[in-house]
Amino acid sequence: MTYEIREMRVSDAKSIIEHKQIVTDENPDTLATAIENRPITISEEEETIKSLDENDFGIVALDGDRVIGMLNMRQDKRKKMEHIAQFGISLQKDFTGAGTGTKMIEAALDFAKKNDIIEKVILTVFSNNPAAIKLYKKLGFVEEGTLKNQVKLKEGYTDLVYMSNFLEK
Repeated sequence: MTYEIREMRVSDAKSIIEHKQIVTDENPDTLATAIENRPITISEEEETIKSLDENDFGIVALDGDRVIGMLNMRQDKRKKMEHIAQFGISLQKDFTGAGTGTKMIEAALDFAKKNDIIEKVILTVFSNNPAAIKLYKKLGFVEEGTLKNQVKLKEGYTDLVYMSNFLEK
């Protein structure tokens, strides 16, 4: 099944918050989100969406009008690092395996390749998420480094893996 993928809109704020709570509950050991710390208000989420500028990229995957996936990529605004953009992606478990996550990442990479400033796209992923690491490698990302026991889980720790894709333009 295919799902609509489009740019985030301010009107998506409520559904994005609901999505964030679902994926946080589904993935307690493979995903770190701000919603774990405290609830996010609709107005805060709206401001986050509004803060995306011309060098940032935010998309959602929809099942009808319900957000079931999202990708947010932000360009580093520091002069010496402005050639870098970092993204995070989440997709609800019931909607994995249909290629939606792949399409979302491909859209982000396409945006970055067309951008005059972005040369490198980076991400972090928990080492206990081999399916995500495999997908990122399939899409041209390479492991750059690992921070040992960087993430504290309910029981134990996991490593945080830094990956990158230096874009061919």
